Order: sequence, then structure tokens, then C-alpha cells
Amino acid sequence: MNKSVKILIAVLALCVLLASACTVWLLYFRAPKLSTIYDRVVELVEASHEVNTVFFGAGLPAYAADSVYAEYSQMYYDFEQKGLYEHVTESSKFISVAQIKEAAEKVYSKAYLEDVLYPMAFTGYAIDNGIGGAQFAYARYYENETWIYQSTKAENYISGGMRVYDYSTMKIAYPSNSNACYVTMDTWLEDQPEQILKVQLRLVLQDGEWYLDSFTG
Repeated sequence: MNKSVKILIAVLALCVLLASACTVWLLYFRAPKLSTIYDRVVELVEASHEVNTVFFGAGLPAYAADSVYAEYSQMYYDFEQKGLYEHVTESSKFISVAQIKEAAEKVYSKAYLEDVLYPMAFTGYAIDNGIGGAQFAYARYYENETWIYQSTKAENYISGGMRVYDYSTMKIAYPSNSNACYVTMDTWLEDQPEQILKVQLRLVLQDGEWYLDSFTG
């Protein structure tokens, strides 16, 4: 390899390096300032706790099929989903799929809801069993023409308590830009306050407002 070729390769490599550096620089300066999104992040995280409980936590209060009231009222006498779903109580804050979605759409992005939360909660999905077949995961909620019901097999993924966020540690993280922003914060579980974990959340700009695009735990 002659000297001129070596010089050309070195120049090209330098150009690539400078281009990458410029891209990072431009992305950094296109990111929103922390002061402009701080209150919105706090609002979203705090509101997410209630939504997370519905989708991943204890869920909604429901009448157990073997409860005295259910047996007395013959609530499940001709219910086609008996054993799979239970009648959500009338005292529940949410008594329809539409009400759950209305609350969720104030917190999470449309893409995250449609790709992650809604299929799990309202549709169900197939899981590859690794041997050429599939197992079907039932939707967490079922709604017919009269009421909404909760799966008897719904797991509580946040049984260890909600994740507490130390908002004073909030920082903008790379690769944030004007349409997608990442923030990091120190957090801990309610029942494990001594175990500090730095968590990164993704937010996206949707219809002129920021929404969570990742789970808050």
C-alpha cells in the first residue's frame, strides 16, 4: 500500500469520526431541556402507578366465583367464561374497557399501548413453546355486551410494591432528540428502599405532548 493510499484512508476515517461526532452533537442540542419536561415526567410517572396496577398489578376488584355473594346471586350460573374470568365489582373505578383505555392513553404513547399493553390486556397472544407449537395467553380482561371481567389467572407482576422515583436525580440521557427523549433517575421498590436502581425511561412527543413509551414499573 503506497503512501497516498494510506493518507486517503486516514482522511476518510477522520471524516467518518467527525461526522459521528457532529451527529452526537446535533442530537444533544436537539434534546429538550430538563426544565421543559421535568413537570411532565413527574406527572406521567405518578399517573402511571394506577394504570400499571390495572395492567400488571392486582388489577380490578372482582367477585370470586366461590364467594357467598356470587353463589347466592348465581352470578356465574350461565356465564360462558366461568372459571376463566370473574365479574369485576360495581365499585371498581373502571367498569369498562373504554374507561381503562381512556386512563392509559393519558399516560402511555399510542405505539406502546397498541404494541404492548392492549394486546396483553384485551386480546391475548400466542407464545412459541419451543417445539413447533404455541401456547395461548388469555387476555387479562374480557368484556361482553353487559360487563367487564378479569382473568382468574392474571398475575401480579408488581406485588413487591410500586417503584419509587427520586425526581431530584432526573437527567436527560443520550440519544435524546426533539421527538424521543430518555431520562434517568434513581429508583427503589417500596419494600426495598435500600436497593437503589438507576432506571431509564423513554418518552415520545405525540400530538405536541410527551408520553411514556416504556414501562415505569
